[in-house]
Amino acid sequence: MLVMAIQIDQSGKIEDTSHSTVLAASNSVKFSIVLSAKEKRRLQQKFRKIGYPRLFIDYVFAALLYILFTEVKRSQYIVDTEYTGHTKIVENLLKFILTDASIIWKQIGKGSPAHDLAYKTFSEKIKPNVTSNAEEIWKLITKKAGGRLNTGLSPANRRSAPALKKIITKKRKMSR
Repeated sequence: MLVMAIQIDQSGKIEDTSHSTVLAASNSVKFSIVLSAKEKRRLQQKFRKIGYPRLFIDYVFAALLYILFTEVKRSQYIVDTEYTGHTKIVENLLKFILTDASIIWKQIGKGSPAHDLAYKTFSEKIKPNVTSNAEEIWKLITKKAGGRLNTGLSPANRRSAPALKKIITKKRKMSR
């Protein structure tokens, strides 16, 4: 039985917290998920609070892809390269949960049905199938990292110490 690969495209960058982000999958099935700007700001604030603001994009993108992958089950996914330097990190985050699926990173282009669906959902011409929120994404992120956020990619580093607070230096009197 030949299973057709499904294309996935994004409209609205994750780091742009003034607009929502849409991930859309299209080929044999059409499916889209949206994360509002307000929810992205809440997530970004959580990442800043624990001291890992640079991991915000990678973890949120991986969590949105995970939701999309669980809704649209396929053995092969073709994901548009939105973050070229971060594809290995996102793929490694997803490999802990998705062991039987393969991910191919390549440019999809504007002629793709996934791009068309993502853009129409982003511009609110089509309603999304799923609207995600910050709590759902945060639960997925902390579950993937073994209950804690980590900076390493190897499975051995997944159980690192929790990053609870950023260490804030105390105010000291200025010397003369």
